[in-house]
Amino acid sequence: MNLLFKRILMISAFPVVIAFGVSLISSGPFTLEKYINTLFYFSLSIALIGIALYVAKGGFFDFITYSFKKVARSLSRHPEIDDVVSFKTNFQVSERINVSYMKSFLYSGLLLTFITIAVAYIL
Repeated sequence: MNLLFKRILMISAFPVVIAFGVSLISSGPFTLEKYINTLFYFSLSIALIGIALYVAKGGFFDFITYSFKKVARSLSRHPEIDDVVSFKTNFQVSERINVSYMKSFLYSGLLLTFITIAVAYIL
């Protein structure tokens, strides 16, 4: 089985189990509607994590981190030390994000969100 497909299944299984547990321990009787609503909240949060990773991978935050480093360097009392430190820690945020994890979070979150919307519409 493909590694991306395995990750999507693992990430999708996590909110299904957690939503079931939260629905059981919440007040009132356990209903399918309560479970679907809870699962929708968890799946939407996973989709938002995937969207945030997608935006960060696109390079949106690279300029912001560069600007913060530049301002910190200009306000520093020891710019020669900061040049050495910034050279060692000079990285782009978009380079640190793994594409397969980004796709896994995005696909599983959107898949679960659309499934819960469809089930809620049918009910």
